Amino acid sequence: MSKEKSLRHSPTERNKAANKYVQFLIPVNIFLKIFFSQGALHGITYVGKTFLHVLEKLMWISLIAICFYFCITLSLESWERFQRKSTVVTIEKDHYYWNISMPSLTICPMHRIDRDLFGEFCSRNNIFDPDEQEEMFDFIESLANSTYMNFRNIKGSQNVDRILSMLRIQPKDYMMLIANLTKDLTRQDHQEFRVRTLANLEYIRTLQTLTEYGICYTTNSLIAPNLTTSQLLKGHPPDEAYFYLNHKVHDIRFGNLFDGDITYSFIGFDGPISVFYHSPYETISIARYLPYSNEAYEFETYSIEIVTTKDFREDTSVKQRGCRFNFESNLTHYSIYTKEICLQECRLKMAYDRCGCIPHFYPNNIKHPKPVCDYRTLKVCFPPLEELFLEFQTQGSHDQVQCFCEQNCVASKVVVEKMQVLVGTRKLLGSNGGLVMMKRFPLIRFSRQVLFTFTDLLVSIGGTAGFFLGFSVLGVVEIVYFFTLRLLWYMLGRR
Repeated sequence: MSKEKSLRHSPTERNKAANKYVQFLIPVNIFLKIFFSQGALHGITYVGKTFLHVLEKLMWISLIAICFYFCITLSLESWERFQRKSTVVTIEKDHYYWNISMPSLTICPMHRIDRDLFGEFCSRNNIFDPDEQEEMFDFIESLANSTYMNFRNIKGSQNVDRILSMLRIQPKDYMMLIANLTKDLTRQDHQEFRVRTLANLEYIRTLQTLTEYGICYTTNSLIAPNLTTSQLLKGHPPDEAYFYLNHKVHDIRFGNLFDGDITYSFIGFDGPISVFYHSPYETISIARYLPYSNEAYEFETYSIEIVTTKDFREDTSVKQRGCRFNFESNLTHYSIYTKEICLQECRLKMAYDRCGCIPHFYPNNIKHPKPVCDYRTLKVCFPPLEELFLEFQTQGSHDQVQCFCEQNCVASKVVVEKMQVLVGTRKLLGSNGGLVMMKRFPLIRFSRQVLFTFTDLLVSIGGTAGFFLGFSVLGVVEIVYFFTLRLLWYMLGRR
Protein backbone atom coordinates (compact mmCIF):
# COMPACT_ATOMS: atom_id res chain seq x y z
CA MET A 1 0.00 0.00 0.00
CA SER A 2 2.87 2.39 0.79
CA LYS A 3 4.27 1.91 -2.72
CA GLU A 4 0.91 2.71 -4.30
CA LYS A 5 0.58 5.87 -2.23
CA SER A 6 4.04 7.02 -3.27
CA LEU A 7 3.02 6.75 -6.94
CA ARG A 8 -0.10 8.79 -6.50
CA HIS A 9 -0.23 12.60 -6.59
CA SER A 10 -2.77 14.85 -4.99
CA PRO A 11 -4.94 17.11 -7.26
CA THR A 12 -3.11 20.14 -5.92
CA GLU A 13 0.27 18.75 -6.99
CA ARG A 14 -1.06 17.86 -10.45
CA ASN A 15 -2.46 21.39 -10.90
CA LYS A 16 0.86 22.91 -9.91
CA ALA A 17 2.68 20.77 -12.49
CA ALA A 18 0.12 21.73 -15.17
CA ASN A 19 0.51 25.43 -14.32
CA LYS A 20 4.30 25.19 -14.67
CA TYR A 21 3.87 23.52 -18.04
CA VAL A 22 1.45 26.22 -19.23
CA GLN A 23 3.71 28.98 -17.94
CA PHE A 24 6.56 27.47 -19.97
CA LEU A 25 4.49 27.18 -23.15
CA ILE A 26 3.13 30.72 -23.09
CA PRO A 27 6.46 32.50 -23.87
CA VAL A 28 7.36 29.76 -26.39
CA ASN A 29 4.05 30.34 -28.16
CA ILE A 30 4.60 34.12 -28.16
CA PHE A 31 8.12 33.72 -29.58
CA LEU A 32 6.91 31.44 -32.38
CA LYS A 33 4.07 33.83 -33.24
CA ILE A 34 6.58 36.67 -33.53
CA PHE A 35 8.73 34.50 -35.83
CA PHE A 36 5.78 33.53 -38.04
CA SER A 37 4.53 37.11 -38.24
CA GLN A 38 7.99 38.36 -39.30
CA GLY A 39 9.17 35.28 -41.22
CA ALA A 40 11.52 35.51 -44.17
CA LEU A 41 9.72 32.80 -46.16
CA HIS A 42 6.82 33.73 -48.41
CA GLY A 43 3.49 32.55 -47.02
CA ILE A 44 4.73 31.78 -43.53
CA THR A 45 3.37 35.09 -42.16
CA TYR A 46 -0.18 33.83 -42.71
CA VAL A 47 0.44 30.99 -40.26
CA GLY A 48 1.09 33.52 -37.50
CA LYS A 49 -1.99 35.70 -38.08
CA THR A 50 -4.52 35.19 -35.30
CA PHE A 51 -7.60 36.28 -37.24
CA LEU A 52 -7.28 33.56 -39.92
CA HIS A 53 -9.37 30.40 -39.72
CA VAL A 54 -7.56 27.17 -38.94
CA LEU A 55 -8.42 25.81 -42.42
CA GLU A 56 -6.72 28.82 -44.01
CA LYS A 57 -3.63 28.19 -41.91
CA LEU A 58 -3.64 24.52 -42.90
CA MET A 59 -3.88 25.56 -46.57
CA TRP A 60 -0.83 27.81 -46.25
CA ILE A 61 1.11 25.15 -44.32
CA SER A 62 0.33 22.65 -47.11
CA LEU A 63 1.46 25.08 -49.80
CA ILE A 64 4.70 25.81 -47.92
CA ALA A 65 5.35 22.05 -47.50
CA ILE A 66 4.79 21.44 -51.25
CA CYS A 67 7.15 24.27 -52.13
CA PHE A 68 9.73 22.90 -49.71
CA TYR A 69 9.47 19.48 -51.38
CA PHE A 70 10.06 20.80 -54.90
CA CYS A 71 12.81 23.16 -53.70
CA ILE A 72 14.73 20.32 -52.00
CA THR A 73 14.19 17.92 -54.94
CA LEU A 74 15.47 20.36 -57.57
CA SER A 75 18.35 21.45 -55.32
CA LEU A 76 19.43 17.82 -54.95
CA GLU A 77 19.34 17.44 -58.73
CA SER A 78 21.60 20.49 -59.03
CA TRP A 79 23.95 18.95 -56.45
CA GLU A 80 23.99 15.65 -58.38
CA ARG A 81 24.78 17.54 -61.57
CA PHE A 82 27.62 19.35 -59.81
CA GLN A 83 29.02 16.05 -58.50
CA ARG A 84 28.75 13.92 -61.62
CA LYS A 85 27.93 16.03 -64.67
CA SER A 86 29.83 19.25 -64.11
CA THR A 87 32.42 18.69 -66.86
CA VAL A 88 32.17 18.28 -70.61
CA VAL A 89 34.46 17.18 -73.44
CA THR A 90 34.48 19.63 -76.33
CA ILE A 91 36.02 19.45 -79.80
CA GLU A 92 38.66 21.97 -80.82
CA LYS A 93 39.54 22.63 -84.47
CA ASP A 94 42.19 25.37 -84.39
CA HIS A 95 44.84 22.81 -85.34
CA TYR A 96 47.31 25.38 -86.69
CA TYR A 97 48.41 26.21 -83.14
CA TRP A 98 48.87 22.74 -81.68
CA ASN A 99 52.07 20.91 -80.78
CA ILE A 100 51.22 17.22 -81.07
CA SER A 101 53.18 14.60 -79.12
CA MET A 102 54.49 11.62 -81.05
CA PRO A 103 53.59 8.11 -79.84
CA SER A 104 55.84 6.30 -77.41
CA LEU A 105 57.62 2.98 -77.99
CA THR A 106 58.49 0.32 -75.45
CA ILE A 107 60.82 -2.43 -76.71
CA CYS A 108 61.49 -5.62 -74.78
CA PRO A 109 64.59 -7.58 -75.89
CA MET A 110 64.12 -11.33 -75.84
CA HIS A 111 67.76 -11.87 -74.78
CA ARG A 112 67.75 -10.23 -71.37
CA ILE A 113 70.24 -12.01 -69.13
CA ASP A 114 73.84 -10.88 -69.72
CA ARG A 115 76.27 -13.79 -70.07
CA ASP A 116 79.14 -11.95 -68.36
CA LEU A 117 77.05 -10.96 -65.36
CA PHE A 118 75.68 -14.50 -65.14
CA GLY A 119 79.24 -15.91 -65.21
CA GLU A 120 80.19 -13.67 -62.29
CA PHE A 121 77.06 -14.80 -60.46
CA CYS A 122 78.03 -18.47 -60.92
CA SER A 123 81.60 -17.81 -59.74
CA ARG A 124 80.43 -16.03 -56.59
CA ASN A 125 78.05 -18.87 -55.73
CA ASN A 126 80.34 -21.80 -56.62
CA ILE A 127 78.28 -23.07 -59.54
CA PHE A 128 80.99 -24.57 -61.73
CA ASP A 129 79.28 -27.51 -63.43
CA PRO A 130 78.57 -26.47 -67.07
CA ASP A 131 75.30 -28.41 -67.19
CA GLU A 132 74.05 -26.80 -63.99
CA GLN A 133 75.11 -23.39 -65.26
CA GLU A 134 73.18 -23.92 -68.49
CA GLU A 135 70.08 -25.16 -66.66
CA MET A 136 70.21 -22.18 -64.33
CA PHE A 137 70.71 -19.74 -67.19
CA ASP A 138 67.75 -21.18 -69.13
CA PHE A 139 65.59 -20.95 -66.02
CA ILE A 140 66.42 -17.29 -65.29
CA GLU A 141 66.15 -16.30 -68.97
CA SER A 142 62.75 -17.95 -69.35
CA LEU A 143 61.60 -16.37 -66.06
CA ALA A 144 62.78 -12.95 -67.24
CA ASN A 145 60.82 -13.38 -70.51
CA SER A 146 57.65 -14.68 -68.85
CA THR A 147 54.29 -12.98 -68.65
CA TYR A 148 50.62 -13.97 -68.76
CA MET A 149 50.69 -15.44 -72.26
CA ASN A 150 53.77 -17.66 -71.77
CA PHE A 151 54.10 -18.64 -68.11
CA ARG A 152 53.87 -22.24 -69.23
CA ASN A 153 57.26 -21.89 -70.99
CA ILE A 154 59.26 -21.30 -67.81
CA LYS A 155 62.03 -23.89 -67.62
CA GLY A 156 62.72 -25.62 -64.32
CA SER A 157 64.27 -28.82 -63.02
CA GLN A 158 65.32 -30.57 -59.84
CA ASN A 159 68.80 -29.10 -60.22
CA VAL A 160 67.28 -25.61 -60.46
CA ASP A 161 65.22 -26.24 -57.30
CA ARG A 162 68.32 -27.51 -55.47
CA ILE A 163 70.40 -24.47 -56.51
CA LEU A 164 67.63 -22.05 -55.56
CA SER A 165 67.36 -23.76 -52.18
CA MET A 166 71.15 -23.74 -51.70
CA LEU A 167 71.36 -20.01 -52.53
CA ARG A 168 68.23 -19.27 -50.46
CA ILE A 169 66.61 -17.55 -53.41
CA GLN A 170 62.93 -17.18 -52.65
CA PRO A 171 60.19 -16.11 -55.10
CA LYS A 172 60.30 -12.56 -53.72
CA ASP A 173 63.94 -12.41 -54.88
CA TYR A 174 63.21 -13.41 -58.49
CA MET A 175 62.88 -9.91 -59.92
CA MET A 176 65.90 -8.51 -58.11
CA LEU A 177 67.97 -11.47 -59.33
CA ILE A 178 66.84 -10.82 -62.91
CA ALA A 179 67.61 -7.09 -62.56
CA ASN A 180 71.09 -7.78 -61.22
CA LEU A 181 71.84 -10.07 -64.17
CA THR A 182 70.43 -7.66 -66.77
CA LYS A 183 72.71 -4.99 -68.20
CA ASP A 184 71.18 -1.56 -68.69
CA LEU A 185 71.52 -1.16 -72.46
CA THR A 186 71.02 2.62 -72.25
CA ARG A 187 74.34 2.88 -70.37
CA GLN A 188 76.60 0.91 -72.67
CA ASP A 189 80.05 2.45 -73.10
CA HIS A 190 80.25 1.95 -76.84
CA GLN A 191 78.10 4.29 -78.90
CA GLU A 192 77.02 1.65 -81.42
CA PHE A 193 75.85 -0.80 -78.75
CA ARG A 194 73.92 1.72 -76.68
CA VAL A 195 70.13 1.72 -76.86
CA ARG A 196 69.25 5.24 -77.95
CA THR A 197 66.59 7.33 -79.68
CA LEU A 198 67.47 9.86 -82.37
CA ALA A 199 65.32 12.59 -83.90
CA ASN A 200 67.04 14.97 -86.33
CA LEU A 201 70.46 14.26 -84.78
CA GLU A 202 69.10 15.09 -81.32
CA TYR A 203 68.41 12.56 -78.60
CA ILE A 204 65.15 11.60 -76.90
CA ARG A 205 65.46 10.26 -73.38
CA THR A 206 65.35 6.46 -73.16
CA LEU A 207 64.94 4.62 -69.86
CA GLN A 208 65.02 1.04 -68.65
CA THR A 209 61.55 0.34 -67.28
CA LEU A 210 59.81 -2.46 -65.42
CA THR A 211 56.67 -3.69 -67.17
CA GLU A 212 54.33 -6.66 -67.08
CA TYR A 213 56.69 -8.16 -69.66
CA GLY A 214 59.70 -7.79 -67.39
CA ILE A 215 62.56 -5.35 -67.97
CA CYS A 216 62.09 -3.29 -71.16
CA TYR A 217 63.12 0.08 -72.59
CA THR A 218 60.81 3.05 -73.11
CA THR A 219 61.34 6.23 -75.09
CA ASN A 220 59.39 9.42 -75.78
CA SER A 221 57.38 8.99 -72.58
CA LEU A 222 56.23 11.43 -69.89
CA ILE A 223 55.71 8.77 -67.22
CA ALA A 224 58.73 6.49 -67.84
CA PRO A 225 60.83 8.19 -65.09
CA ASN A 226 58.29 6.88 -62.54
CA LEU A 227 58.40 3.34 -63.94
CA THR A 228 62.14 2.70 -64.10
CA THR A 229 63.51 -0.58 -62.76
CA SER A 230 65.44 1.29 -60.08
CA GLN A 231 62.40 3.28 -58.95
CA LEU A 232 60.03 0.30 -58.71
CA LEU A 233 62.46 -2.24 -57.25
CA LYS A 234 64.76 -0.08 -55.09
CA GLY A 235 62.55 2.91 -54.37
CA HIS A 236 64.77 5.61 -55.88
CA PRO A 237 65.31 6.92 -59.43
CA PRO A 238 68.44 5.92 -61.36
CA ASP A 239 71.38 8.28 -61.63
CA GLU A 240 71.44 10.46 -64.72
CA ALA A 241 73.30 8.66 -67.51
CA TYR A 242 76.60 10.41 -68.15
CA PHE A 243 75.95 10.14 -71.87
CA TYR A 244 73.05 12.59 -71.64
CA LEU A 245 75.06 15.16 -69.71
CA ASN A 246 76.96 16.17 -72.85
CA HIS A 247 74.08 16.08 -75.32
CA LYS A 248 70.84 17.93 -75.86
CA VAL A 249 68.08 15.59 -74.74
CA HIS A 250 64.30 15.84 -75.18
CA ASP A 251 61.76 14.00 -73.06
CA ILE A 252 59.12 14.13 -75.79
CA ARG A 253 59.19 14.72 -79.53
CA PHE A 254 56.52 17.24 -80.52
CA GLY A 255 55.47 18.43 -83.95
CA ASN A 256 52.98 20.73 -85.63
CA LEU A 257 51.44 21.25 -89.01
CA PHE A 258 54.34 23.39 -90.24
CA ASP A 259 57.03 20.81 -89.41
CA GLY A 260 56.07 18.46 -92.22
CA ASP A 261 57.02 14.81 -91.68
CA ILE A 262 58.58 14.15 -88.28
CA THR A 263 60.23 10.94 -87.15
CA TYR A 264 62.44 9.28 -84.57
CA SER A 265 64.35 5.99 -84.55
CA PHE A 266 64.73 3.79 -81.47
CA ILE A 267 67.73 1.50 -82.06
CA GLY A 268 70.57 -0.36 -80.35
CA PHE A 269 69.02 -3.78 -79.71
CA ASP A 270 70.73 -7.05 -80.53
CA GLY A 271 68.60 -10.09 -81.25
CA PRO A 272 64.81 -10.51 -81.36
CA ILE A 273 62.59 -7.86 -79.83
CA SER A 274 58.95 -7.41 -78.88
CA VAL A 275 57.58 -3.92 -79.55
CA PHE A 276 54.69 -2.02 -77.92
CA TYR A 277 53.41 1.33 -79.18
CA HIS A 278 51.35 3.51 -76.84
CA SER A 279 50.60 7.06 -75.81
CA PRO A 280 53.40 9.08 -74.15
CA TYR A 281 50.96 9.54 -71.27
CA GLU A 282 50.54 5.78 -70.83
CA THR A 283 52.45 2.57 -70.35
CA ILE A 284 52.18 -0.67 -72.32
CA SER A 285 49.09 -2.86 -72.45
CA ILE A 286 50.21 -6.47 -72.22
CA ALA A 287 47.04 -7.52 -74.06
CA ARG A 288 48.16 -5.63 -77.21
CA TYR A 289 51.54 -7.17 -77.90
CA LEU A 290 53.11 -7.67 -81.33
CA PRO A 291 54.91 -10.86 -82.39
CA TYR A 292 58.61 -10.65 -81.66
CA SER A 293 60.81 -9.85 -84.61
CA ASN A 294 64.46 -10.09 -85.64
CA GLU A 295 64.04 -6.95 -87.73
CA ALA A 296 62.98 -3.39 -86.95
CA TYR A 297 59.34 -2.28 -86.91
CA GLU A 298 58.17 0.85 -88.73
CA PHE A 299 55.04 2.69 -87.59
CA GLU A 300 53.29 5.44 -89.55
CA THR A 301 51.05 7.09 -86.98
CA TYR A 302 49.29 10.16 -85.76
CA SER A 303 47.85 11.07 -82.36
CA ILE A 304 44.54 12.57 -81.27
CA GLU A 305 45.07 14.34 -77.96
CA ILE A 306 42.82 15.05 -74.99
CA VAL A 307 43.82 18.19 -73.09
CA THR A 308 42.33 20.23 -70.24
CA THR A 309 41.78 23.90 -69.52
CA LYS A 310 43.87 25.73 -66.91
CA ASP A 311 41.17 25.80 -64.24
CA PHE A 312 40.03 22.22 -64.82
CA ARG A 313 42.26 20.61 -62.19
CA GLU A 314 41.71 23.19 -59.43
CA ASP A 315 37.95 23.53 -59.83
CA THR A 316 36.98 19.87 -59.94
CA SER A 317 37.39 16.65 -58.00
CA VAL A 318 38.01 13.15 -59.37
CA LYS A 319 34.35 12.24 -58.79
CA GLN A 320 33.14 15.28 -60.70
CA ARG A 321 35.34 14.91 -63.77
CA GLY A 322 35.47 11.10 -63.94
CA CYS A 323 39.19 11.10 -64.72
CA ARG A 324 42.51 11.32 -62.89
CA PHE A 325 45.76 13.17 -63.36
CA ASN A 326 49.02 11.23 -62.98
CA PHE A 327 49.72 12.59 -59.50
CA GLU A 328 46.28 11.57 -58.19
CA SER A 329 47.13 7.92 -57.68
CA ASN A 330 44.77 5.83 -55.59
CA LEU A 331 46.78 2.67 -56.29
CA THR A 332 48.65 0.54 -53.77
CA HIS A 333 51.71 -0.61 -55.70
CA TYR A 334 52.28 2.42 -57.96
CA SER A 335 52.91 6.05 -57.05
CA ILE A 336 51.40 7.47 -60.27
CA TYR A 337 48.10 6.86 -61.98
CA THR A 338 47.20 5.98 -65.55
CA LYS A 339 44.37 3.79 -66.71
CA GLU A 340 46.74 1.04 -67.90
CA ILE A 341 48.64 1.08 -64.60
CA CYS A 342 45.29 0.81 -62.83
CA LEU A 343 44.47 -2.23 -64.99
CA GLN A 344 47.87 -3.70 -64.10
CA GLU A 345 47.02 -3.41 -60.43
CA CYS A 346 43.65 -4.98 -61.19
CA ARG A 347 45.46 -7.98 -62.71
CA LEU A 348 47.69 -8.07 -59.66
CA LYS A 349 44.66 -8.29 -57.36
CA MET A 350 43.08 -10.96 -59.58
CA ALA A 351 46.29 -12.99 -59.37
CA TYR A 352 46.36 -12.69 -55.60
CA ASP A 353 42.68 -13.65 -55.27
CA ARG A 354 42.84 -16.63 -57.62
CA CYS A 355 46.35 -17.99 -57.09
CA GLY A 356 47.22 -16.67 -53.64
CA CYS A 357 50.28 -14.76 -54.87
CA ILE A 358 51.40 -12.21 -57.45
CA PRO A 359 53.86 -12.55 -60.37
CA HIS A 360 57.43 -11.44 -59.76
CA PHE A 361 57.43 -8.46 -62.18
CA TYR A 362 55.11 -6.30 -60.06
CA PRO A 363 56.58 -3.74 -57.63
CA ASN A 364 56.02 -4.93 -54.09
CA ASN A 365 57.69 -2.24 -51.95
CA ILE A 366 54.61 -1.57 -49.85
CA LYS A 367 53.81 -1.68 -46.15
CA HIS A 368 52.32 -5.16 -46.32
CA PRO A 369 53.96 -6.96 -49.30
CA LYS A 370 51.97 -9.67 -51.02
CA PRO A 371 53.48 -13.14 -51.43
CA VAL A 372 55.24 -13.67 -54.77
CA CYS A 373 54.50 -16.79 -56.82
CA ASP A 374 57.16 -19.44 -57.24
CA TYR A 375 57.75 -20.54 -60.81
CA ARG A 376 55.76 -23.78 -60.42
CA THR A 377 52.66 -21.82 -59.39
CA LEU A 378 53.16 -19.54 -62.40
CA LYS A 379 53.22 -22.58 -64.70
CA VAL A 380 50.19 -24.30 -63.15
CA CYS A 381 47.77 -21.64 -61.93
CA PHE A 382 48.01 -18.89 -64.57
CA PRO A 383 47.87 -20.57 -68.05
CA PRO A 384 44.23 -21.77 -67.69
CA LEU A 385 43.25 -18.18 -66.82
CA GLU A 386 45.30 -16.51 -69.57
CA GLU A 387 42.33 -14.95 -71.38
CA LEU A 388 40.82 -13.74 -68.13
CA PHE A 389 44.04 -11.94 -67.17
CA LEU A 390 44.56 -10.40 -70.60
CA GLU A 391 40.97 -9.48 -71.51
CA PHE A 392 39.30 -9.59 -68.06
CA GLN A 393 36.75 -12.10 -69.33
CA THR A 394 36.52 -15.65 -70.64
CA GLN A 395 34.53 -16.52 -73.76
CA GLY A 396 31.54 -18.74 -73.08
CA SER A 397 31.77 -18.15 -69.36
CA HIS A 398 30.40 -15.71 -66.81
CA ASP A 399 33.85 -15.54 -65.20
CA GLN A 400 34.35 -11.80 -65.60
CA VAL A 401 36.10 -9.14 -63.54
CA GLN A 402 35.13 -5.49 -63.30
CA CYS A 403 38.03 -3.08 -62.94
CA PHE A 404 36.91 0.39 -61.96
CA CYS A 405 39.61 2.52 -63.55
CA GLU A 406 39.01 6.15 -64.46
CA GLN A 407 40.28 7.63 -67.70
CA ASN A 408 43.38 9.81 -67.87
CA CYS A 409 42.52 13.50 -67.77
CA VAL A 410 45.34 14.24 -70.22
CA ALA A 411 45.90 11.57 -72.84
CA SER A 412 46.25 10.81 -76.51
CA LYS A 413 44.92 8.10 -78.79
CA VAL A 414 47.53 6.59 -81.08
CA VAL A 415 46.29 5.76 -84.57
CA VAL A 416 48.58 3.47 -86.57
CA GLU A 417 47.95 4.00 -90.27
CA LYS A 418 50.67 1.66 -91.47
CA MET A 419 52.92 -0.89 -89.78
CA GLN A 420 55.59 -3.06 -91.35
CA VAL A 421 58.74 -4.99 -90.59
CA LEU A 422 61.81 -3.40 -92.22
CA VAL A 423 63.76 -6.32 -93.62
CA GLY A 424 67.49 -5.73 -93.89
CA THR A 425 67.73 -2.75 -91.56
CA ARG A 426 69.64 -4.76 -88.98
CA LYS A 427 72.54 -5.18 -91.40
CA LEU A 428 72.34 -1.52 -92.34
CA LEU A 429 72.17 -0.09 -88.82
CA GLY A 430 74.04 -2.83 -87.00
CA SER A 431 71.18 -3.22 -84.51
CA ASN A 432 67.45 -3.74 -84.14
CA GLY A 433 64.68 -1.36 -83.01
CA GLY A 434 61.71 0.69 -84.12
CA LEU A 435 60.98 3.68 -86.36
CA VAL A 436 58.03 6.05 -85.76
CA MET A 437 56.82 8.53 -88.39
CA MET A 438 54.11 11.15 -88.34
CA LYS A 439 53.22 12.33 -91.83
CA ARG A 440 49.90 13.96 -91.11
CA PHE A 441 48.44 15.75 -88.12
CA PRO A 442 44.96 15.54 -86.59
CA LEU A 443 42.43 18.22 -87.49
CA ILE A 444 40.59 17.94 -84.16
CA ARG A 445 41.43 17.37 -80.54
CA PHE A 446 39.36 17.01 -77.40
CA SER A 447 39.36 19.37 -74.45
CA ARG A 448 37.96 18.68 -70.98
CA GLN A 449 36.27 21.80 -69.59
CA VAL A 450 34.25 22.75 -66.52
CA LEU A 451 30.62 23.29 -67.49
CA PHE A 452 28.95 23.63 -64.08
CA THR A 453 31.08 25.34 -61.43
CA PHE A 454 30.49 25.81 -57.70
CA THR A 455 29.28 29.34 -58.44
CA ASP A 456 26.75 27.90 -60.87
CA LEU A 457 25.64 25.49 -58.14
CA LEU A 458 25.02 28.35 -55.68
CA VAL A 459 23.12 30.32 -58.32
CA SER A 460 21.02 27.27 -59.20
CA ILE A 461 20.10 26.39 -55.61
CA GLY A 462 19.55 30.05 -54.73
CA GLY A 463 17.33 30.56 -57.76
CA THR A 464 15.31 27.46 -56.91
CA ALA A 465 14.86 28.56 -53.29
CA GLY A 466 13.90 32.06 -54.41
CA PHE A 467 11.43 30.77 -56.98
CA PHE A 468 9.56 28.43 -54.63
CA LEU A 469 10.00 30.11 -51.24
CA GLY A 470 11.12 33.67 -51.89
CA PHE A 471 14.32 32.74 -50.11
CA SER A 472 17.62 34.65 -50.10
CA VAL A 473 20.92 34.78 -48.24
CA LEU A 474 19.54 37.44 -45.93
CA GLY A 475 16.54 35.20 -45.32
CA VAL A 476 18.89 32.51 -44.00
CA VAL A 477 20.65 35.13 -41.86
CA GLU A 478 17.29 36.23 -40.42
CA ILE A 479 16.37 32.67 -39.42
CA VAL A 480 19.77 32.02 -37.84
CA TYR A 481 19.62 35.39 -36.07
CA PHE A 482 16.08 34.80 -34.78
CA PHE A 483 16.90 31.42 -33.19
CA THR A 484 20.25 32.48 -31.73
CA LEU A 485 20.81 36.11 -30.74
CA ARG A 486 17.10 37.12 -30.71
CA LEU A 487 16.24 33.98 -28.71
CA LEU A 488 18.97 34.78 -26.19
CA TRP A 489 17.68 38.33 -25.66
CA TYR A 490 14.12 37.02 -25.45
CA MET A 491 15.11 34.59 -22.69
CA LEU A 492 16.83 37.44 -20.83
CA GLY A 493 13.55 39.38 -20.81
CA ARG A 494 14.02 41.81 -23.69
CA ARG A 495 10.66 41.13 -25.38
